[in-house]
Formats: sequence, structure tokens, C-alpha cells
Amino acid sequence: MLAEQTPDKAAVIFVGENDRVGVTFKEIVEGASLMARKMVKMGIKRKDVVAIHDDKSPAWLFYTFGAQMCGAWPLHFCFQQPDGSDAAEILKRGNCKVVITQPGDGDEYIHIMKSFMQFHKDGTVRSDVVSTLKEVLLFKKSGCFNQILTFEDIEPSAKTDLPLIEPENTAAIFCSSGSTGLPKLIPWSHNNLIATSITTNGTAEIRCGEAVFYDRTFGWFGGYPREIFIGVSRVTNSTSFKGKSSSEICDITVKIVNQERCDHVVLLSSIIEELMKGTFMMKHVKSIISSGGPVSSADAQLVGSFCDKFVNMYGSTECGVVSLNSVAHPKEMKNYDTGRPFPGAEVKIVDANGRLCEVGTLGEVYVRSRSSSTGHLHEEQDWHKANRVEGYWFRTGDSGYISEGGHLIVAGRISESIIIEGKLLSPSHFEDIFMRHPHVEEAAQIA
Repeated sequence: MLAEQTPDKAAVIFVGENDRVGVTFKEIVEGASLMARKMVKMGIKRKDVVAIHDDKSPAWLFYTFGAQMCGAWPLHFCFQQPDGSDAAEILKRGNCKVVITQPGDGDEYIHIMKSFMQFHKDGTVRSDVVSTLKEVLLFKKSGCFNQILTFEDIEPSAKTDLPLIEPENTAAIFCSSGSTGLPKLIPWSHNNLIATSITTNGTAEIRCGEAVFYDRTFGWFGGYPREIFIGVSRVTNSTSFKGKSSSEICDITVKIVNQERCDHVVLLSSIIEELMKGTFMMKHVKSIISSGGPVSSADAQLVGSFCDKFVNMYGSTECGVVSLNSVAHPKEMKNYDTGRPFPGAEVKIVDANGRLCEVGTLGEVYVRSRSSSTGHLHEEQDWHKANRVEGYWFRTGDSGYISEGGHLIVAGRISESIIIEGKLLSPSHFEDIFMRHPHVEEAAQIA
């Protein structure tokens, strides 16, 4: 629809040190359609799992949406361990048929894959660990491993009839953070991805035709470019932030936001702190959004100087975005306040014995939502036993409480909380007490 109504509007804009690439809605549809026909030629069918390495490039958009068009399930992953053990386990649990990846600097990712698969001269692969794996395709040609194909080596299928995609079909499989061990594989349907985009952007007052800057890679649930589904442009950096300081990241971010005249900016707390030092002059935007961890009230000091509103979002890969707190004045923001749950989402706080906590009492955050994932891939039954309780509530593992005003206050992970005299207290509770002292500038509890 957007490709027909606004074909030449940039859906995603990649800004580098010396270049700028805009990919229009029409180009995404055309590029994805071509990739879908090439995947059909390769023998990729409905429900086949295609693993796509986490990236932030035009090619990622074409491969991801192309896989969706041919009915396959894109699994978004990244190489983290040098020996490839984590990636091998993810591909194995996903029953992956094809891997699409960058070769990496100095063919780094190819060398990692060689630790658990064999590359044949005809371009096929074999893996004793990932028995379902048939092929590896590269985003671009490798200088040393010429036998590994890219999509440029594959002719598209002459057949133009692609399968009908239903709203309930799987659109993406995301990896969890892996904070409690190996990442879990979490499938999301087309319907729920679009629904969470409409709800989140609508509540945050991000409108069709506007532009939002976000530096996260696309393969994580939080960085997935969902806003383009409703006509919002994603602006991002094509230069990696890896190894850069908070000050350097802030400098690059401000330059991009100013150049592209972004309406909204998503920032981590560390970058917000840099911005508040006053060294960088960023244009005034409609909102600055923070997510991914507990947010203190100090971050809202940006309101007035840099933005009209400060927004704190809370959610998870399993549940999506659950709540949002938008303030137009710094004094309206309380520590770790994530606002009221979205329409269609319910939240309750439960103690260690499974009893409902009173207002203001810290416990574990439970969530029930209409727009959420269906569980962990190929482990739905075990996942429901471990994480769901009666009434389809999901245990988030986060500690929090409900305020007198009905807002959800999320203080951190339940595993980091401390029990004192029978009460559950988070590290942030003690940090807040220390911060009230006039001679304390910063406080952090370390175990």
C-alpha cells in the first residue's frame, strides 16, 4: 500500500561519514520481490527457516522481506562467540535451512562458520551440528572463499506466483538477549508485529510522514524497523558505533539528527547523559525516547532544551512494548516510571508466593497482552510451563510495582533484587536513597 501511495518516499535512510543512502518504499517492495523469486529458485519453501545475520543495510531489508514474501521464516541472529558455539546452537534449534550473512572483516564470520560446517565447491554446505543446513549465502563476495555464493549468482525463478501470506503466519524469529544463558528463539506473527507498531508509535505520537532516528541494528526486536509499516521513516547510522565512546556516539548522532531533520530520537541513557552536558547542539525534536533499561527522572531534563516530550518505554522480546510514559515537563517524570499499560496489555505484580502485591509493593512483573509472541520456537509447550501461569500471564523476570496513580514502575531484574526483613528491594532503591544526599552526584550498587 505504501509503495503505491508514496513510492518515492524514503522508508529507511542510512547515513555514513561520507555517504547517504535512502531506500524508498517502492525499492523495498521491488528488491524484496526479486529476492523472494531467487529464494524460490533455491528451493526455499513456506515455513523454511532462513537465518539472516544481524545487520543494518539495504540488503538486510531485501533479504528479510523477501524471505517473508516466499513464506519462509526469517531468523535474526548474530555471531557473538569466536568459536561459533552460540550461533551453531541457535541455527540448530531453529532447524535453519539457509544462512545469509556478511563475510565479516577479514572473512571473520566465514572462519567462525567453518568451525561447525564444511563448505563444498558447488556452494552447498554440510554440518554435523546443524543437520538441516543446506546453503550459506553472503551479502557480498568473499575475497578468499569464492565458492560461497551471493544472491547475484542466483537467477530469479520465472514463476511469479508467490504464496498467500496470512496475518497469523510467522514474520520474524528474534533472539532474546541471552542474559540467563543461550538466547531463546521468539517468533512473531505479521499481525502482532504490525499491531505493536501501530500501538507503540500511536501512543508515542509518532505520525505517518515523520522521521525517527534509531541506531540499533535491525535484527533485535527493539531495533526492528516496524515504524515503516505505518509510513514513518527510519533514519540510522551506517557507520558502526562499535568501540566508540559515548561522547563520539553522541557527536555522530547529533550530526545525523540535525542533517536529516528528524522528528523523534531514540537514545540510550548513556547518550542522554552526554547530551545533557551541553557540549552538543542538537536540533529541537518532538520527542526523545529511551528504552532498554531502568530510566531515572534526571533523563527528563532534556524536555524544553532538546525536545517537547520525553518518553520512557518498557517491554520485552516476548511481550513487545507493554507500557509508555510520555512527559512534557521534567517534574512529571518519576524514577523508573514506565507509565500505564497499553490498550490490550495488562500488568500485575506478584510476590514470591504467587500472591498479588498491594499498590506500592515491589514484586515480579507479570504481563498479559493481545499483541505478543507465541512462545519460544519449537519449545512452545515447555515455554508455557516455565513462563506462563494460569490465565496466560507471562513472567517477565523484572521487579517493579504499581504506583498510586496506576503507573508501572520497573526497577530492574528480579534476580538482582535483595530481600530485607521479608521485603523485596531493588538496587535502584538504595541508589535513590544515596542520591538524595546533597553531596552525592552519582551512585551505583555493585555486587
